[in-house]
Amino acid sequence: MELKNLVIRELQVNDGQQPFISDTGGSCNIDNPFAQETVASLNNALARRATLTHGAFNPEDTDGQVFIKAFEEYIETPQSAEDFLSLADVGIDQLAQAMSKVSMESAGGGYVIFSQFKDEKFEYLLVGLVRNRTGISFNEDLNPTEVREVDLGKLHQAAKINISSYSLKKDSYLSFMGGKDKADAAFFANAFGCTDVVASKKSTSELIRAARDFCSQNGMQDKREQVVEDVVSYLSAQRSDKQSANLPDVEQILNAHVPNERAEELTGTFSKFANGNEYSVSQEFQPHNHTLTAITKVKAKADNWSLDFSKKSLGPAGSGKDIEFDEQTNCILLKRLPSRVIEQIKQAMLAEEE
Repeated sequence: MELKNLVIRELQVNDGQQPFISDTGGSCNIDNPFAQETVASLNNALARRATLTHGAFNPEDTDGQVFIKAFEEYIETPQSAEDFLSLADVGIDQLAQAMSKVSMESAGGGYVIFSQFKDEKFEYLLVGLVRNRTGISFNEDLNPTEVREVDLGKLHQAAKINISSYSLKKDSYLSFMGGKDKADAAFFANAFGCTDVVASKKSTSELIRAARDFCSQNGMQDKREQVVEDVVSYLSAQRSDKQSANLPDVEQILNAHVPNERAEELTGTFSKFANGNEYSVSQEFQPHNHTLTAITKVKAKADNWSLDFSKKSLGPAGSGKDIEFDEQTNCILLKRLPSRVIEQIKQAMLAEEE
């Protein structure tokens, strides 16, 4: 990780339960190894979360426009420490305003860490809210005493912008914590104009891909098709009920298929797997009907006929499936036809002879 800029400010709460920005803090020396460790710890803590929402800036969010405009202007500057401090102060001021609109019991104060860094592939802007924790140390006489230290391992809120993806005008370039349907948890995302804009089509297809890959990468190849079928059934049911799909629900489906000998290792790991950068499946999304249909059905049409059947009924010649496709002759064989269908076909043929 190459740390490029770092600003730390403290958000405090006054007697009237209103947040305000402390006069202390500001730009930090990025050559300080503790500064680099701070950002690395923050980034690692965010990476461990399995409840990230992926999206972009919301151009219709009037509250977030202040930061969005400042960010757009910043990436056109030389991105000096002074430029970054100006951007950070705009963001922290927006955060204080957003916090004032929610319950301070849930929002609280803390240290706001604004950082810009580059890894092997991408450049990021990472904003996190952390707080102190109580620990125990020994004084000069080796008596236990209370100490206060920053808890970098526990993020209260965070947002991460992929500057590289933003510059390339990708559809999704940021991730953030908290659900947009929970007002007290959404203040952080609102302050920076974040919104979940990952299309339901992409989330649906990427979830199916993640389920397949999870099985392939964890020695569950024999269960892969059944897992996908169960996930698709869940998504279809949620779609029919006009309900959102949730990663924890899908994780339960995967857990049920994990072999007993690997249960301790794999149970409860799918949400983080699907929520990561490879798939970017949001914690909650609306299943996409056409994508589900494309995954589960074969539909085809010619001048004189049409096909519409479930993919699980299809197999190669000799497979024993209800519908077999012979690649040698390019013919389809329909088996186990219901009596009414057989009778309907016979009647049609008799009518043709007459």
